[in-house]
Amino acid sequence: MAVQNGKAQSPATLMDVAREANVSIATASRVLNGSTRKVRNQSYVKVMEAATKLNYRPNAYAQAVAKGTAPSIVLLVSDISDPYFAAVSQGVVRAAAERGISVTIGVAATPHEELEAVRKAVATRPRGIIVSESEYLDAPERPELESELKQYEASGGRAVFVLNRNLPFPAVDVANDVGARAVAKLIVDSGYSRPVILKGDDAHRSSQERLAGVMDVLDAAGVAVDPKAVANGKFSRTEGYAAIMRMGRSGLLSPGEGALYDGRGVDSVIALNDVMAIGAMTALRANGLEPGKDVGVTGFGDIPYSADVYPPLTTVHLPLAEMGQAAVDSVLGKRDEGDDDRLIYVQSAPDVVLRGSLPRR
Repeated sequence: MAVQNGKAQSPATLMDVAREANVSIATASRVLNGSTRKVRNQSYVKVMEAATKLNYRPNAYAQAVAKGTAPSIVLLVSDISDPYFAAVSQGVVRAAAERGISVTIGVAATPHEELEAVRKAVATRPRGIIVSESEYLDAPERPELESELKQYEASGGRAVFVLNRNLPFPAVDVANDVGARAVAKLIVDSGYSRPVILKGDDAHRSSQERLAGVMDVLDAAGVAVDPKAVANGKFSRTEGYAAIMRMGRSGLLSPGEGALYDGRGVDSVIALNDVMAIGAMTALRANGLEPGKDVGVTGFGDIPYSADVYPPLTTVHLPLAEMGQAAVDSVLGKRDEGDDDRLIYVQSAPDVVLRGSLPRR
């Protein structure tokens, strides 16, 4: 911003440059915005001299929009306060910054909000849209979401999903079912046989896959899960806490008449994500049960806080920051015509991190 007579002046505009060079705005734009259309050498020199004299600084965003895309990526998450989404977001922001691309983060907690957020994002014409949610398999908004993103890609944009591989777009994925089987086997091998299982919504793909993997291993090991021991914690710390508190108030947790597993009570909590596990640990203490001593606890995701809670949480490690980076790589990388290999795996095998919340019995 220039200063004249002690007063700040607005930055020079493209119109100011065109007027100073005595050329049309279109000519000035072709010179300064890197158009492939030829400009006479005399006009080119006049425009560049005028730009230097006026200290003109081109608007990078406007340049990119004029060429069809803005130098930005839009990232949509369902809950920015959730450490899982925060870690994925960190990976996206870091990878984009290394390439000179800015990131706008939007929060869309429901399929309807997600559809509206995608529509607004498309209007800004970003280089890419990364969706780190959209795992509700039966959401009525899915056909509209797919249509919006197909039109966006047809105009030159890139859409990438994190974890959701059920739409016809590239998807960063991990082996949910394999990780679930691994942690369930650890539960069984450690001597636990009376678990509470905290899952997500039934229509949520990650919850479905993790629950199926856990149940298969428990069934094969002869562990009959009490139907009342399966609760929906909605992949939320507060809901995981609430689910265990409800069981505690109903006398289901500790041994005694009316408790789960024919009065024997529970010996473990298998939470299908880390924040539910952390909420469950707080609720167990409120009911007189010490996590890692009276009740074993496992999570899924290995969010940064999982090693800091007490006792440290046994969990399935997911490379969250790497997942965000892989999504950016897909947005900015070359995509071959007719390439059907949409899945981007950043983890070939599950890594179960054994910590103090699951001692051997």
